[in-house]
Amino acid sequence: MIDVTTAGDASDIPPGTGAGGIPSPARVLPLREAVAFPDTVLPLAVGQPRSVELVNDALAGDRMIVLVASKEPELEEPPPDRLYTVGVVGVIARMMRAPDGTLRILVQTGPRVKVDHWIGEHPYLSAEVSELPDTDDEESPELTALVRNVQQTFGQIVEALPYLPEELQVAVANVDDPAALSHLIAGSLRLKTEEKQDLLEERHVGRRLRRIAEILASELDVVQIGTRIQSEVQGEIDRTQREYFLRQQLKAIQEELGEGDPAEAEVDELRAQLAEVDLPEEIRTQADRELS
Repeated sequence: MIDVTTAGDASDIPPGTGAGGIPSPARVLPLREAVAFPDTVLPLAVGQPRSVELVNDALAGDRMIVLVASKEPELEEPPPDRLYTVGVVGVIARMMRAPDGTLRILVQTGPRVKVDHWIGEHPYLSAEVSELPDTDDEESPELTALVRNVQQTFGQIVEALPYLPEELQVAVANVDDPAALSHLIAGSLRLKTEEKQDLLEERHVGRRLRRIAEILASELDVVQIGTRIQSEVQGEIDRTQREYFLRQQLKAIQEELGEGDPAEAEVDELRAQLAEVDLPEEIRTQADRELS
């Protein structure tokens, strides 16, 4: 049996909290090999006992948690000094409890936050956090051009990479806000944790979007090179298969006409001649090898 818990409407959330509110103190859920970005929906699997207890307590209260990435994903229960200090606050919007006790949660993320200081590690991590908003970036022709460039390049990448759904391309094409666009794309790309964390910590929208444009341009180059290599390899395979097919046809025609392959006939004649000659074993072995 799988129990499902779904968040109610905004009225269920205590005053001062919510997707845009900052809990104090905050329950902190470490992420392994993942970085959460603001204003996105993030599915997570939760299995560690302290993390399961954290989720259960959050669901019994305001459903607010803070998500921070681990510097060492191999650690199952990383201590505070092995975690990044910049993450995001979020609300557990949905939870499924599997028979083995593990949880599957869907988190609606809110603003970027910074851990000001850690409060405790038991029964799970908790900390005092504060909001870390983007710095203002006024609209300009350059920023508009950057948004369009990122949307266009990302669209080309989606068409070439199977792990990115077409729906994501549509979503990106319809996001005009530079900050939201950068968060959506950064969260969808397969980047190293360090690279994603750098993007999360970059508060200047223009610089963050420019960095994403550079990453996308580099990724597009790799995709195009891979496509060209694949095309060349496929062309070579097709040529080899065609040559094999033609040889088989030629052999069948020769057999039908009673004609043997001249090369095979010569080999058979040489093999017959060698059979009639008395040669030392070592020399015969070498002769057979050369003939083959």
